[in-house]
Amino acid sequence: MYEPKPWEPVQYFFYGSLMDERKLTEVLRLDSTPVLRPASIVGYSIKMWGPYPTLVEAPPENIVNGMIYEVQREGHERRLAYYETDAYRCAVCRIIPGEGGERIYGKTFVWAGDSDDKVLSPGTFDLEMWKKARYGSR
Repeated sequence: MYEPKPWEPVQYFFYGSLMDERKLTEVLRLDSTPVLRPASIVGYSIKMWGPYPTLVEAPPENIVNGMIYEVQREGHERRLAYYETDAYRCAVCRIIPGEGGERIYGKTFVWAGDSDDKVLSPGTFDLEMWKKARYGSR
C-alpha cells in the first residue's frame, strides 16, 4: 500500500519581491522577521512580466542570484503559491548557498507558460528600487 511522504520543511529560492523580508512576512503572516540568506541557481534567467520578474529556462551556465528561505509549514507553501498566482508554477531546483558548500535541492517559482511567451520581456529586478517604490524612503 502506498503511503504518502509526510510534508517536510523545504528551502525556497526567491528572486523578486519575496526577497524583501517585509513582503515575505506579510505573505506568510509571520510573527517575526524571516531569515533570508543569499543564494543562486543555475540554468535559468530572469524575464519580466510587466513589473514582475519570472524565471525561464536558460543555458546551464546561466546564474540567477537571489535569496533562500526555509519554509517551515505546509500552509506557508500554499500561501506562496497563492501569492505567485497561476502565472507561475513551483519547480524543484538546485540551490547554491551564498556562503558556499554543497548544492541543495529546493523549490522556486518559474514562468508557467512558454519561455518565448510574447508577454515576457528582457529585464532585471532591482530589490532596492522595488522597496523604494513600495515603502518610500523609510
